[in-house]
Formats: sequence, C-alpha cells, structure tokens
Amino acid sequence: MKDLRPQPVITLFVTRCSQIDEADITAYRTILSKSELDRNQRFRFAKDRHRDLISRALLRTELGKAVSLPPNAIELERGKHGKPQLAPSMQPMADQVTFNVSHAGDWVMLALSSEPVGIDIEYTPRNNDVMAVADRYFYGAELKELQAFSPSEQRERFFDYWTLKEAYIKARGEGISLGLANFGFSITSEKTIRISMRPCLNDCPDDWQFWSLTPENDYRLALALKSSSRARLACYESVPLRYTAKLDWRVN
Repeated sequence: MKDLRPQPVITLFVTRCSQIDEADITAYRTILSKSELDRNQRFRFAKDRHRDLISRALLRTELGKAVSLPPNAIELERGKHGKPQLAPSMQPMADQVTFNVSHAGDWVMLALSSEPVGIDIEYTPRNNDVMAVADRYFYGAELKELQAFSPSEQRERFFDYWTLKEAYIKARGEGISLGLANFGFSITSEKTIRISMRPCLNDCPDDWQFWSLTPENDYRLALALKSSSRARLACYESVPLRYTAKLDWRVN
C-alpha cells in the first residue's frame, strides 16, 4: 500500500557571522526577550556574545515565519531535559514545529522540521586529539572503522561520526546523559548511515534517518530526524531581518 503520509521536510538555514554588521546586531537586540539579553551578557568573550545574538535572531526570525508571527512575539521554553522548544501556545498556530541550532567557526545553523530533529556542525581544523576522543566515546564498530583509515584520513572521518552522534543526542533532547558510548554509527557510503544502540536507550534504529555532509571545506554537518518516511532537505543562507536566499547544496 502506498504511504499517503506527507513527506517530512528539514529546512536548513546558515548564517555567516562575518556578514553581520553593527546595525544588524542593534536590530537583533530589539527582538530578543529580556531573559535572552540577560543570558547573552553572561558570556565572557565578545565573540561568544556576538554569535549568541546572531543565533537567537536567526531562530526567532525563522520560527516567526513558520508560525506567522513577528520575531519578538515568539515564546520559547525548555523541555523536560532542557532542550529549547516552542511554547505550547505557539504550536496551534501552525503544524508542529521542531528546531535545533548548532554553531562552529563562522557559521550558525538552524534546522526546522515537523519531526524531532537534531543538527551538529563542526569546524574541522580545530586542534584536538581525535583518536583519544574516539577511544573514550565511540561505540561498537565505530572505533574499528576509524582505525582502518590511514592516519591522514582518520581526522576527517572522525568528524563524520562525531557530528552524527551529536545530532542524534540533540534530536532526542536528553543531552549528554544519553551516553555517547551507548550508540554508534556505521558509515558505508554517503547515502548509507546506520545506527546501532544499547537496549538501555529504549529506541529503535528503524525510526531514524541521518545525513552526513561537507557543505564547504573545513565544515562537517550531520542531521538526525526521527521519521520512517524519507525527508527532503531544503537549504538557505540567511542574514536575519535582511534576506534569505536558496543555497544550491546537493544534499538529497
């Protein structure tokens, strides 16, 4: 029987912090809530305050479009495990809207969907001992697959696994307490990504789908979506409150 359920869509937005000017930052402060502004001031470094403002502005701008409200009218709350979500009063105004945000390097990224979604973006030139991290946090065949690559390839492949693990945790909305070593991925090609997990997670691998992308050099991106129906991805570049333009990323 043909599946008559609508095809899920993940809409991705990327904002490059280097494209945001002082006029933008001033405008963003006007659409954030007092609690968001107070939180922003607790960041120690100016670059972190700058990126946080951009992240919140991107989220409010695109959520506002999704529920047909101005950005400053969006009401957010934290779920049971602390994951941000739309307040219940917002949801009846549109189809169910879920979201997740990630940032790295110059990029801030937002994923919107109607199903639980997680996104992770990593800046791969950052300095860290990837094999030491893998030895501690990888599960099952992940470490063996990684060790099978040449040392020159291990670093790049590490970020495929790491971003997928982060995206799954974020889609579940339970934080690091889920346990990075309680699940793992097998990557046989760009289009074949499989997850395995310990019974303690009370989850089913068949309920999930994943993407691993290298949209530009030095950036690795992963997405997790809880849906058995294959989703379509749409990608946009955004400068919040200024413009949104379609990106020609080959992701489907």
